[in-house]
Parts: sequence; structure tokens; C-alpha cells
Amino acid sequence: MNFKITTKKDVFKMADKKNNKGLLGVLAVAVIAAGGVMAYMSQSADKNSTNKNQAPAQQETSAEASVSESANNSAEVATAAGDEKQAPVEAGIVVEPGNPVVATVDGKDITRVDVYRYIKSMPQNLQQLPAQTIYPLALEQTINTRIVQNKAESAALNDDPEVQTQIEMAKQQIVRNIYLQRAVADKVSEGDIKKAYDDFVAKQSAVKQRRASHILLNTEEEAKAAIDRITGGEDFAVVAKELSTGPTGPKGGDLGYFAKTDMVPEFAEAAFSMNKGGVSAAPVKTQFGYHVIKVTDIRDQPKPSFDEMKPSIEAELRRGALEKMMAEWRKDVKVDQFDINGKPLAEGASPFGTPAPAAGE
Repeated sequence: MNFKITTKKDVFKMADKKNNKGLLGVLAVAVIAAGGVMAYMSQSADKNSTNKNQAPAQQETSAEASVSESANNSAEVATAAGDEKQAPVEAGIVVEPGNPVVATVDGKDITRVDVYRYIKSMPQNLQQLPAQTIYPLALEQTINTRIVQNKAESAALNDDPEVQTQIEMAKQQIVRNIYLQRAVADKVSEGDIKKAYDDFVAKQSAVKQRRASHILLNTEEEAKAAIDRITGGEDFAVVAKELSTGPTGPKGGDLGYFAKTDMVPEFAEAAFSMNKGGVSAAPVKTQFGYHVIKVTDIRDQPKPSFDEMKPSIEAELRRGALEKMMAEWRKDVKVDQFDINGKPLAEGASPFGTPAPAAGE
């Protein structure tokens, strides 16, 4: 099985090139892509209740429970949505029980559960991001979805045949998905997940890591002068704070832990040839400039924790259980297939049909 590890910390890349804007862009695109079905769901919810305060308490409870039951939700969001007994703390913020209004659009309420539903519709790897990262984006896009919904309602498209067809298709897919989720719910146990995790970890080879600090400078002469100051007894971190042109300069140039493949070859070769505590004897030239490197620690990369791996392992095991279950279901039904023109299909032939013979054949 191939499991994807989703962690909450991105590896530091060369020359401190952080990809925060890129990450936000990917998140925004993914959240927008999830909006179609959510607009329909929100529209249905608005029709059933014109005011949040008039909605039965049972409706709010079931919505929160639905979020909590989803195996794909992040731990932070699932706990905040489903655990009324103990409010979690996320980034110093206490998430209180209940379903408060978190925004309004032209006087119509958007509740916290509306945002959780939006998060639930997003790709699994995004759902595993920290709540303080994913929640603000999901809230923003929930607001955008409500704005688009209001525009669509004013266009009086509800009775449009194409809209009705799409709604019916969406309803059927939702019913199928919920049925399949429930059908495989008891097919994968905690013990199954733990065993798959243990097997996966046992097969992983040790990956060497370095922790290093660096001073990034524009010229070789500047880098040599920095090395002279350090070999002369000055503290590396102090020199880095004073001279480094990279964003890690203010924190002494610390790049954190990284594997050899995480850095460009020139930097990686230099760092991985040094011992703990060593400082590069000469500047290391890369496409980003000239580096003075200090290796502060050497270790084997820690193996991913069970909590990090659990969502992807569980999803993979559920997919396997579903495939097995589908194979069993097909044994119990009679299936007759025809080609694309509705003609009898020969055994082993493609449903797309047999190509017409070329002219003259």
C-alpha cells in the first residue's frame, strides 16, 4: 500500500524560499472547487429554516455529529464540531461548544457548522491541515458561496430543466456516497489501521537528516569575511543576524532539519560532508548566492507517528474494503453489457465497439 504522509510542517527549502502564498493559492482553488455541491446544500438548508434560531436543536446536533463522524476530517475540526464535553484549544483559541453565527451575508446567517460542512467537502489532504490554517479559508469561501447562491436565486434558475437535472444527480450521488460510507464503516477497525501502520513503518529505511544554520550573502568576499569572523571566535548566530540576506537571518540562520534531497545539490553535499558543530571552511556557491554553513545536529529522520499516518491508512483500507465488497456484490447480480451502439458484445471485446474496416478491406 502507498500511504501519503501529510504533516503540519513544510520542510525548509533552499534560501528560505517559503511557499506560503503558493499554499494559500492551492487551498483557495481547492476550496472553490468544492463549492458547487455546498451551494446546493446551503440552499436546501435555507429553504428548510429561514432563521437559525427557529431550527430544531436536533438539527444542529446531527450536523455537528456528522462532521465528527467523518473519518476524513482533521482532528482539530472534528473535535471542535463533535465534542461537546471538552472544548479543544487550537493556537490558544478555545473553541466553545454550540453552533454560533460566524458571519452574515445580507442578513442571512452562516454558522460554524456551515464552515465545517465546507471543510468536509474538501480534499482529504487539505482537511488534515491545522484548523488555524484551513478554517479562515473555508469561512471566506463559504461566504463567497453564499454570495453566489444569492445571485443565482435572484436569477430565478430553480425551475430551469438543466438545474433540476443537476440537482437530481447531486442528490443521487449524495445518497450513494452515504450508503457506501455506512457499508464500509465496520469493515476497518482500529486494530487494522494499527497493524497497517506497524507494517509500513517496519519497511521504512532510515533517512539521515542534518540540522543546519546558514548565512546567505551576495558575494564570495562577503562570505569569506563572515567565515573569518566566526573562526575568529564570534558566535555564528550573531553574525547571521547581522549579515544574512535570507529570512532566517533574524533567528540565527536556523534552517531546521532536512534530508539530503530537500536541498539543492551544492548545499546538500557540503552540509552532509560536515560533522556536528562544523562550519564550512569556504563559501558554498549555489544559484541563490554564497552560503556559510554550520551543522548543529545529525539524526535519523523520525518515523511518522500513528496520528500522522492514520487518515491516509484508514482511507486506503476503506478503499480496499469497498473494492472487495463491490466484487462480492457483482457476483450476486446479472450484468449484460452491450457495445456503444447497443449491439451484443462479444466476450472480451471492448464496450466501445470494434473499429470499422478500412476502405478496400
